[in-house]
Amino acid sequence: MFERLPSWPHSVLTDAGPRAVLDKQASLDRTEKGVARMPLRKLIFLSGCALAVLAMTPATAMGATKGTDRPLTGTTTSTATINLITGSGTIGSSGQLSLLGAVTTSQNAHFALVGPNGFSWTGTETTVAANGDQLFATVSGAGTLGPPIQSTAVHTITGGTGRFAHASGTFTTTAVSSSVSIVGSVETVTSPLTFTGTISY
Repeated sequence: MFERLPSWPHSVLTDAGPRAVLDKQASLDRTEKGVARMPLRKLIFLSGCALAVLAMTPATAMGATKGTDRPLTGTTTSTATINLITGSGTIGSSGQLSLLGAVTTSQNAHFALVGPNGFSWTGTETTVAANGDQLFATVSGAGTLGPPIQSTAVHTITGGTGRFAHASGTFTTTAVSSSVSIVGSVETVTSPLTFTGTISY
């Protein structure tokens, strides 16, 4: 609170009289109280605005940013066609995954030989869930030519559509594959895949 005003000069008391002095003192008291209350009013107002903004923010939007980790498991059967000259290939699969239901997956990949009996590949894939939502991922895998052909791939989720719009996570697929045919420079390989990992959305 502000300091009290000093005693009024004699000239004020003489010219205005005691009533005027009291009225002026009361007016000053009201001004001091008003000034003291003003910051509190502003604080209350600003706090109310902040609470209103929080109330208008959808809880689902806040949850989508953070996401919830969920286990991703299941099995699919895939068919890969690989150009043995260029190393380019496509992989299509279908099966059942937790959280997604019946799925189909398409992958564009590029393969390379590693050492005398190994291979590796990288690719991008899209998995379509039972309700049509899509899940996007990048793939990095490696394996041995065998026989039998064995491989492991790590899939890094990069997003998707619908409930997977802000999805993230990683999962691993393992396979023991069989070469079905080689026509010209194109080999066809089938693989049962086992999925293990985590998805967050």
